[in-house]
Amino acid sequence: MSFGYDSSIIHSDSAEVTQGSLDHEARSLCSLVQEQRSSTDSSSRPIILVAHSLGGLVCATSIVLGDRNAQGDDVEAVARNVTGMIFLGTPFAGSNAAKWGELVRKIFNVVKKTDQNTLKTLKENSHDLQELGKAFPEVIRKRNSNAESKVQIVFFFETLDTGGIRIVEDKSASHPGIGETLPLRANHIGICKFDSRDNEGYKVVKAKILQMMKGEVKESNDKGSTVFNNYDKVYNQAARDININSQSFS
Repeated sequence: MSFGYDSSIIHSDSAEVTQGSLDHEARSLCSLVQEQRSSTDSSSRPIILVAHSLGGLVCATSIVLGDRNAQGDDVEAVARNVTGMIFLGTPFAGSNAAKWGELVRKIFNVVKKTDQNTLKTLKENSHDLQELGKAFPEVIRKRNSNAESKVQIVFFFETLDTGGIRIVEDKSASHPGIGETLPLRANHIGICKFDSRDNEGYKVVKAKILQMMKGEVKESNDKGSTVFNNYDKVYNQAARDININSQSFS
């Protein structure tokens, strides 16, 4: 399943621009996911979330809210079933490209109005990011102390500039100690868009999804720095022809 949300950064219809809120977007995401799972009788199936940029902050927020909400709530129900998370260029520590809207305008040239709350969230050391930066790893460590609630996590960061600027650098793209951190040779836009199944980035991300399905992603023991582990192993696995129950990843 694929879901999008209105970050109000890139939007052509000013009438639909809303005030940014990570909590609001997280609740909306979980409601949509839960509705889809209920209608397809799949409410008990494990969930792997793959998120890009601000979408990663929304997904991380859903895990935090799920830990706080009452059992049976949509957010709690979805968060409880999340067994894996892949973050693609998510600015957990904020972005040095503080004028995010200007950079997006340069790349897409379609911005009509900018949501100041969303831009503020992205500013390095913003209050929202500080709070999420504390709460998210705490919830993950608590969940990972129990094998039944474990969440496997992989952080990917871009190694190429976007419009001459590195949007999300390695240190901003992860939370040391709660998952693996790996590079992808792409810019901030290309990190989530692959031109073919032969693309190196596609193979690496696919391999990590398959590992998560098998419960094979290991938790990092590193507590204070970015970790680049198992990249060669992941790429070698990705290069093989892997089929699981005839499922395809496109």
